Amino acid sequence: MKKNASYSLLVNTSDTFEDCWPPFFTLLAKYWPDLDAQVLLNTEKKVWATDVIDIKCLQVQDNSKTRLPWSDCLIRALDLIETPLVLYLQEDYFINKQVRHQLIEKSVQYMIENPNIEHIGLTKHGSHPPYKNYNPNWLLEIRQNARYRISTQAGLWRVDALKSYLREGENGWMFEIYGTWRARKRNGTFLCTQFDDNSGGPAIDYPHTGIIKGKWLPEIRETFRENNIVV
Repeated sequence: MKKNASYSLLVNTSDTFEDCWPPFFTLLAKYWPDLDAQVLLNTEKKVWATDVIDIKCLQVQDNSKTRLPWSDCLIRALDLIETPLVLYLQEDYFINKQVRHQLIEKSVQYMIENPNIEHIGLTKHGSHPPYKNYNPNWLLEIRQNARYRISTQAGLWRVDALKSYLREGENGWMFEIYGTWRARKRNGTFLCTQFDDNSGGPAIDYPHTGIIKGKWLPEIRETFRENNIVV
């Protein structure tokens, strides 16, 4: 299958979270069979592969024994992306429903045609409501002062815009808080796809997180059990 030239799919991770990779990619392959973007796994030093999907490990850590901060790893990963857009995911977003591929393709095309749009959220877990109505109406606008205007949940980003909100030395939680402060001072357009039942649900659906403070979230067992995943 020819790879989509408009966006890459980046799975942001850490080598210490390798246990998440087999179930994550098993579910990704099952629930997104039409995926046509290059899939990048943002490892630090590890190389890993799976039979269910073709992935490329980025290995962004240099030979230093000092582990890079979260934001530094992400900045290095974005520097390696060759497409104008990136679809950001994390390794513990265990997809449990069919991905709405056509809606994602539609969102990608809309961002390509409208360079003022910096981000389109693709899940119900991202920036907080209330949202503003938007034209076209399959999208909603994320308010300038919204909580988690910057979110690390599933979403499309213009690569250069995402890099501009990152600062070296931050972890993911700091990025969401401080990045949101930065975003409130700028005029970039932030959108999200409609995600209620009347619109067909989120473009990408999954439990909010699968790991909390380094431990499996008990509720994720049901998703694994339903998909014959043994951890």
